[in-house]
Amino acid sequence: MQSWPAGSRTQIVLDLASLVPSAHRENPLAFRRFTRWLLPGLALLLAATVAGPWLFQVYWGRRSSNPVRRGIARAQALGCTSCHGHLGSSGVKDPGAESLEVPAWSGGMSMMYVRNDADIHRYILEGSVPTLERPAEGGGPPPRPAVAMPSFRSVLSGSDLDDLTAAFRLLAGMVTPPEGSPAALGRELARQWQCFSCHGPGGSGGLPNPGSFAGFIPGWYGPDFGDLVRTRGEFNDWILKGRNQRLDANPLAARFLSRQRIQMPAYARFAATDLDHLWAYTRWLEQTAGGVRSEEEKH
Repeated sequence: MQSWPAGSRTQIVLDLASLVPSAHRENPLAFRRFTRWLLPGLALLLAATVAGPWLFQVYWGRRSSNPVRRGIARAQALGCTSCHGHLGSSGVKDPGAESLEVPAWSGGMSMMYVRNDADIHRYILEGSVPTLERPAEGGGPPPRPAVAMPSFRSVLSGSDLDDLTAAFRLLAGMVTPPEGSPAALGRELARQWQCFSCHGPGGSGGLPNPGSFAGFIPGWYGPDFGDLVRTRGEFNDWILKGRNQRLDANPLAARFLSRQRIQMPAYARFAATDLDHLWAYTRWLEQTAGGVRSEEEKH
């Protein structure tokens, strides 16, 4: 245990005593009452100073949470990406599988194996069930992969199943804006410019950004988006200039924006139609909770 030199202890006592009003120092009873509350108060102040930023970021992370963001984090924690690849983009090799690899969550996988939420739930809860899998060509038994899909029923709790389903639906391309709509064109534009590399799959947000106000890059819907984008004009400024005049005028906000490691770039050459399409995509995300609700349920 660390020990303080006698001289240091004396100086600390003198420093603390200097904080005591003179009236209290002259009255022993008042002095004891004052010091009884002084040390706990200082301890609480120190604790708040040390833990405050961490507690704030925990609160902000929960406030801005959404099913897709939670589902992706849960899939990573459960080891799903160990077999299906980063964000389910490519599976590991599997000599026993029909395609010689663990299926990815996109590129036609949903059409081959998954038709609806019930199928997603079955795979997550039960794992790969050979008697229910698609039969092999010629009517024989289905291929038996060397890397079998395990059951996760016993390790899921709370909203895990719904969150994992929401993440899979998004990553597999099962939920997208209506084909040819302005929102669909905005989504494709965001894909072309790799906006989701920073703003998270589908614009779900949550990727780390050290030094930022909340500690992560905001999504394109939900409370964090609403805090940063209050009007269509502010949305245009963020894209064209990479800045926001309202936040630049706020000393605290400006300080965090200037010190965050990942800065919003300026896409000054985007056309007015590009902005319209991107804005339409953010509205679709907001109306469908990031694609969790269907078009019929969004209102």
